[in-house]
Amino acid sequence: MKVRLKLFATFRRYLPPGTQGSACAVEVLDGTQVSDLLSQFDMPEKEPLMILVNGRDAGPNRLLQDGDVVAVFPTLAGG
Repeated sequence: MKVRLKLFATFRRYLPPGTQGSACAVEVLDGTQVSDLLSQFDMPEKEPLMILVNGRDAGPNRLLQDGDVVAVFPTLAGG
């Protein structure tokens, strides 16, 4: 199945070389979780991040479905 991965800000460096913009299409197996997808791109497991799947808050254990759009942002702090 295919999903689309969007990495923003400092996470864009984990996209495959030659990727245009901040997103790429990824072929994954049934039963793939968000954490499995991110590990394919060598993203650090302990990095604080915010995950959205199809525009909704999601955790790393969320199972992916065909056509899902996964967006990952570094957490923001400020006041």
